Amino acid sequence: MLAKTLSITAALLLAVAPLSADQLTGLEGQKTWVTSLAFSPDGKSLAAVGGQTLLYRPGSVDIWSLDGKSIAKLEGHTTAVWSVAFSPNGKLLATSGYDSSVKLWSVADKKETASLEGHKNWVLDTTFSNDGKILATASEDTTIKLWNVSDGKEIATLEGHSATVRSATFSPDDKVLATASHDQTVKLWDVAQRKEIATLKGHAGWVMSAIFSPDGKRIAACGADNTVRVWEGSGSSWRDAITLRGHRNWVTSVSFSPDGKIVATGSLDKKVKLWDLKTGADYESTDALEGGVWSVVFSPDGKSVAAGLQPREGEAVKFMPVKPVPNLRAF
Repeated sequence: MLAKTLSITAALLLAVAPLSADQLTGLEGQKTWVTSLAFSPDGKSLAAVGGQTLLYRPGSVDIWSLDGKSIAKLEGHTTAVWSVAFSPNGKLLATSGYDSSVKLWSVADKKETASLEGHKNWVLDTTFSNDGKILATASEDTTIKLWNVSDGKEIATLEGHSATVRSATFSPDDKVLATASHDQTVKLWDVAQRKEIATLKGHAGWVMSAIFSPDGKRIAACGADNTVRVWEGSGSSWRDAITLRGHRNWVTSVSFSPDGKIVATGSLDKKVKLWDLKTGADYESTDALEGGVWSVVFSPDGKSVAAGLQPREGEAVKFMPVKPVPNLRAF
């Protein structure tokens, strides 16, 4: 009943008029398609990856200061880059893409330090553990691999999904890994024992991304059924608590605010939405942007959301200001 009530609330409550594209700031120099974004841990820079097309031209890896100045342009991927992540200390950058490779880069030296080979198909996500010791990668080959960051050696391969794995994310304590897949499920894995401990079902289409809340008590997952589902729980025990409805196309990316009270979502309907998790209400939204949104991420201070787009022309990164959650009451 709670999930149904919050779904209705999300559809009916809109506190403010949507922000128009000209109310948002952007990175003027980022013109190529952006499929993934990552803020540096100190919030002073932003990494943006993608390419001119999804497949057949060299991919792009750019690091920008937030005032729009180019810090680095890293070359090495032969096709579009699909994922980017900063290490927790900000010293390394991990990228992956359609060339089936995973690359580690020194941020200070602006050069590649390792290429991790082992996946048999496109690698669609990279994520560091919170202690910075392990890198998890998710692939079209239906597997997740765990890598030792210090020497680049493979630690384990996790198998269990029956289709492409789109994303992987560690719980805040690094004990559990959540993975999202085209098989319409989110799986949870015990990191130490390298085994599956739970499967979360409910999406009626590909699951594009799944992430933990900052306190580890929630998992938000988005997908090709145009919804975001939020589970609550811990360990191997989770319940489907909230379904957020309002996007009119695939929801490709989801991000928690640093305090865990807000979820930001990006969609191929060319919109970014902010949701109040206390009520389930979509309280802030953009009007249609210049292209489909493939990545959204909160800044470390929680004051803005960066969105990565695939526009026909114009800026491929937009910044949306985040206002405090209004005092909305669920029906």
